[in-house]
Amino acid sequence: MQGMILADRYECLKRIGSGGMGDVYKAHDRRLDRIVAIKVLKSEYNEDENFIRKFRRESLAAASISHPNIVSIYDVGMETVGDEDVYYIVMEYIDGKTLKELIKEEGMLSQNQALNYLIQIAEALKIAHNKNIIHRDIKSQNIMVTRDNRVKVTDFGIARMAGNATVTVTNAVMGSVHYFSPEQARGQKVDARSDIYSMGIVLFEMLTGDVPFDSENPITVALMHVQNDIPMPSERNPRVSPEVDRVFKHMTEKKPSDRYANVSLIIEDVKAILLGKVYGDRGQTATGTTVVIPPSANRVQNDATAPRDAVGPTKRNTRPIPVKKSKKKSNPLATIGGVLLALLLLFGLAFGGSKIKDMLISNQKDAAVEMIDLIGKDVSEAKDFAASNELNLEIDEKESDEGIKPGTILSQSVDEGEVLKRGDQFSVVIAKETEKVKVPDLENMTISEAQSTLKTAGLNLVVDKTEYSDSVPADRIISQKPKSEEELPKGDSVHVVMSKGQDDKTTIVPNLKGVSIDKARALLKEQGLKLGNVEEREDISVGPGEVVWQQYNSGNQIKQGSTVDIIVSKRAGGGESNEENEGQVSHKNISHRIPDDGETHEIEVVVESGGSERVINHEEVMGGSSVSYPVQGSPGDKAYMRVDGNVVKSVNF
Repeated sequence: MQGMILADRYECLKRIGSGGMGDVYKAHDRRLDRIVAIKVLKSEYNEDENFIRKFRRESLAAASISHPNIVSIYDVGMETVGDEDVYYIVMEYIDGKTLKELIKEEGMLSQNQALNYLIQIAEALKIAHNKNIIHRDIKSQNIMVTRDNRVKVTDFGIARMAGNATVTVTNAVMGSVHYFSPEQARGQKVDARSDIYSMGIVLFEMLTGDVPFDSENPITVALMHVQNDIPMPSERNPRVSPEVDRVFKHMTEKKPSDRYANVSLIIEDVKAILLGKVYGDRGQTATGTTVVIPPSANRVQNDATAPRDAVGPTKRNTRPIPVKKSKKKSNPLATIGGVLLALLLLFGLAFGGSKIKDMLISNQKDAAVEMIDLIGKDVSEAKDFAASNELNLEIDEKESDEGIKPGTILSQSVDEGEVLKRGDQFSVVIAKETEKVKVPDLENMTISEAQSTLKTAGLNLVVDKTEYSDSVPADRIISQKPKSEEELPKGDSVHVVMSKGQDDKTTIVPNLKGVSIDKARALLKEQGLKLGNVEEREDISVGPGEVVWQQYNSGNQIKQGSTVDIIVSKRAGGGESNEENEGQVSHKNISHRIPDDGETHEIEVVVESGGSERVINHEEVMGGSSVSYPVQGSPGDKAYMRVDGNVVKSVNF
């Protein structure tokens, strides 16, 4: 995946993480020029149509959550690479590490640090739970910590997708089972209190450096969460205070009904501990003085009716005080009464059947209704379902992606399989009818003119790039996408290319040394250059008629259309052959490493023969380079290499 470009926009730079469901890459968003993180799902999920449907649904739901303590989701997409479909999620890139990595590096965290992190995690879950989104996979691996100690929760909705997939993700299970709530371990329905349990395990891990239950077998760990008494953090870290133990215990009760009803209560208690005011739900001040709590404070709220964000001591969902059942002897009168009641019911069914029937029908109103999956269906189906099951329906509208039919259900407040009672309410969000507008002609406009024109039309301007133009003046629009007169949903963006004006175009000088005149002319033409003056001189460093010198060093940038002068071997034009010395010519290399000082150095290679010098090579190179040049000469000749005018190497022939 490294180096791959997704959606013609996201360039995958390097892999930064891996998990049971896929790999995470650091990537560059070319359009917005920012660094993002991309989670690419494993290929085995592609074969599960149910998973792919839920993938998009859950990802879009997660994308609707915006909070400083939640990793933002920017985009969701699919790209066909070769013969394989690649599904990915584009997320906010976090410059930091996972909480798991932090704990491995630092060991147990201080109590205050752990509580501060816990509040941030709870704030993230609070906003999600209020939107009826349950995380289902809270663990230290899914919690990022930035360099400035800000917590970011990630992977909302992923656990639900994994739970509905036909693929078994061993690594994901092994990583998550240490944080499973007992109801998760049993495969039962989960709600916000399941997240609270998992968050409690994370608190334990922060305070002690490890999870409470561990085994090589993930099934064994799951059973521990169901059957074993969970240890208190203070048992492994004596520095943990009793009030923190109490908050932890309240978060990790086996029964969901005994736990905190919502995360707002956790935030309230933890803040109180940090301020030294109250001991969790114990009703004591930091000084140990007993505080009188109103009787309503100890009321146990019903699971289904507990308010999401109830605050204040009178609304606290505290654990009930266990009551011992007394062993009383059965009351014979009560037994007889029960038998008579049964006979009365039988008599009523036989002789007063109509009235009994009416009573039964009346009681049907409280019958359970199992929620169905409405995502992707027309809103009429939601209306029919609500009407036929005596449920109240609330409909909200939201602008959606192009191609989604207006009235299509995008999300639902109650998940498939959850149970409602007749008379309960649920809500759906449907695709809104998007107003479309014609794209105006922006070509040759300035930025300010284009922005004003698009604002009037209800559209936005995005400058994709700037480039040189011979026909369009600088700072004006060369082209646009979509083109004028095409239609766009109101609020969408028009992408443009801006002009930088005419370009004093430059080109790179090719290396001409050692080639014929014709070849030199062709090489120059390819670069938009022309052959200039051609001189001849004796030189045995190259073959007959070959270039021994060029006006500009190879690699230099000069203006297109420029001419380049050259010098070629004189012997190419029929000069003296000097055949006597031909057989005595020897070939050698002269090499040197330039100091790595970040500077540019002038390199000159010459051959001294008969008291005169001829230049073999002349160029500039960067410090740190190793250079080597072939030289040839007759007996008695000498070759030199000069760096910045100083001889650094020499060879004798």
